[in-house]
Amino acid sequence: MKSVEFIGDSLEKLRDFPVVAKREAGFQISRIQHGLEPSDWKPMQSVGTGVREIRVREANG
Repeated sequence: MKSVEFIGDSLEKLRDFPVVAKREAGFQISRIQHGLEPSDWKPMQSVGTGVREIRVREANG
């Protein structure tokens, strides 16, 4: 299983997500850890090579 590193306050921000969005983010992180692509992401080359931002949408925006 691959490791995941949260940058800055991203883990704290994730913990503040609504329950449904938090669950979806966790599922997407698990996909990455198992070598799969997340459903929706964008590269973040300004942070580093291979760094990806996972995008999670929730009904309330």
